[in-house]
Amino acid sequence: MAGTGARPPQDGTTTASEASRLSHREAADYIAAMLEGLRHVAQSAQMPFLAYLIDVALEEAKSQKGAVD
Repeated sequence: MAGTGARPPQDGTTTASEASRLSHREAADYIAAMLEGLRHVAQSAQMPFLAYLIDVALEEAKSQKGAVD
């Protein structure tokens, strides 16, 4: 996503070996970026509870960015 520094896997999927190459911060950043997009989709589709749940997960991902690897 723009401005996040998140880098998705090349083909849009993540294998176990690719995931193991990501640092804790990189994984959290990527997850947060994906959740931001999903939250927008849920809000646009008038799914407030789903948007709320995604927002909770987004906040957790953001908090994990600061966690030590």
